Amino acid sequence: MRIAILDDEPFFRHLLARSLCGAADIRQVDEYGTAAELVDALADSQPDAVVVDLVLSQGQPLLSPQGGLAAGLAVRERLPQCGVVILSNHASADVLGRLPQDDLSGWAYLLKRRTDDIADVVRAVHVTRAGDTMIDPAIIEEAPTATLSGRGLSAHQERVLRLLAGGASNATIAETCGTTTKSVEHAITSILDVLGIDAGDRTTNARVVAATACIRLIGDVG
Repeated sequence: MRIAILDDEPFFRHLLARSLCGAADIRQVDEYGTAAELVDALADSQPDAVVVDLVLSQGQPLLSPQGGLAAGLAVRERLPQCGVVILSNHASADVLGRLPQDDLSGWAYLLKRRTDDIADVVRAVHVTRAGDTMIDPAIIEEAPTATLSGRGLSAHQERVLRLLAGGASNATIAETCGTTTKSVEHAITSILDVLGIDAGDRTTNARVVAATACIRLIGDVG
């Protein structure tokens, strides 16, 4: 797997690159200091996933056209299957909640402190490469219970949705909840029904739609 890192801080960028190079199945890590450098190199580098800092210069607005989210969107426009992991010091679900409806899969949002354990970054890369969507579990855990239960979800459905939005697989959710993967699948279907999402739409990924719904619900009160 080939990874590209976009961060304006050289020391952090080099440290993250060295850490990722030691991870299983990552064979090359390319580094870029600006969004323009990353986008210009895409045709030659063809990364499988990119890890981008949300804020690329001091004082830059979170959703700046020159920031990490815009860079991620530019990458996806040229490489639709490329996973995008956004790193940020800003603990808000609102960023991924602003993604276009037709570009929901293959995104992850991690707090920058999560890079202290490189396994968390690698997991986020794999989640995006699988076409799923996740937000840092810490952001999910800190969201008020009423944010989701107030939408008509049962305690079990809320727990499943939080774990799913945090990037957990169905098998991991089942193990955590002490149930079966089949039960988790049924829970996800019922969650979509409660949220008014068409689970039978073959053009969408139910897991991604559910995760994004959770992210947007949390972002509404963030």
